[in-house]
Amino acid sequence: MFFSLFSKYKKNKHLVLLIDIGSASVAAALADIEPGVVPNILATARKDITFQEKLSPPEFLRSMNQALERVLKSVQEKTKKTGIPATIFCSLSSPWFLLKSRHIAITEEKPITITQSSLDKILDEGIAQLKAELKETLPPEDMRIVEKKIIQTKLNGYEIKNPYGQKAARVELTMTVGVSSKQVTDRIERTVQNFFHNDPIHFGAFPVAAFSVIRDIFPTEKSFLFLDITGESTDVSLINNDVLAGTITFPRGKNFIVREISSRFNMPHEAATSVLNMFLGGALDSKRHNEILALMTKVESDWLARFEKTLTSLGASGIVSRKIFFMSDIDVAELFTGILGKAKVPLSANKNFDIQSIEPAVLEKFATSDPGTVRDPFLVTETLLAAKVVPQFIK
Repeated sequence: MFFSLFSKYKKNKHLVLLIDIGSASVAAALADIEPGVVPNILATARKDITFQEKLSPPEFLRSMNQALERVLKSVQEKTKKTGIPATIFCSLSSPWFLLKSRHIAITEEKPITITQSSLDKILDEGIAQLKAELKETLPPEDMRIVEKKIIQTKLNGYEIKNPYGQKAARVELTMTVGVSSKQVTDRIERTVQNFFHNDPIHFGAFPVAAFSVIRDIFPTEKSFLFLDITGESTDVSLINNDVLAGTITFPRGKNFIVREISSRFNMPHEAATSVLNMFLGGALDSKRHNEILALMTKVESDWLARFEKTLTSLGASGIVSRKIFFMSDIDVAELFTGILGKAKVPLSANKNFDIQSIEPAVLEKFATSDPGTVRDPFLVTETLLAAKVVPQFIK
């Protein structure tokens, strides 16, 4: 076992291992997180998931696990000097999770005192309803709750930040529940245990982490859209008045473009990826550039149609704001900024969105990193969320 080689190293209570499971790559980071101190990232690694010409769930899971092994092996070297991480967080992006928002209301004949157990009971009722709704998509025996957060509480119709100890006859909760497949999370846990013999991993959904961090960095933005644009899909989250109202995923990301180039020009995906990178870098000859430009018009149209359909669905959960924050691989950030610039805000008399890419420069003052460490915006975001919650795990 890998961890046996490192059993002589002690746990470092301030060291956190962060794992990012995406649809096209897997990443890991080691971060030093101490209360009252800006978090410092000591090491990062990111490896691609083997490109799938046609997506096969078993092969996709196997390839993801192989990428996870490679990044863990990379960051494990650092622990010879730092010690073993005491806490592990794993953030999941689509297609490894489903994220649902629920609004639950109960009315009692007489006022009840609000306690942690009473709110947990309401949460459990909402989760039971969700499991019943998703049983055709994810069988209950294969379902694991990876995210369970109350994001708004109302007592007798009024929003309350700290409801504990108060009395109310009507209690309303807006909650976010993230679910994943036990096959996926069990596989991740077994792999991590081979490298780091730790307590259970704390799983979460990346849109929730991003929402929390964006809210802290941009405190005046109360309503916005957040897009997590990955290799295989795009997660679109609607935030209304500081509440994560809903998240919808559509199957279009960077790899869709690669497949379109591969199909159109009958070339393997490695060559198609190279052509896309050359197109984005302005390195193609004029003939091939114009050919890719024509193809990109089709790609943009398809992506925007799916995005606009998603906005229509999210509109049922609240008003769609003009503000968009998004994250993507750095090499396609400018491309998607341009595509999003052509989208129109629903019910707004043809207004464009106000678009902000969450790039390393936006995050750099909130976390430091050791020299030579790649500042991966996804890992920095997860580090900032961990800095908010990790003190409760420090013993």
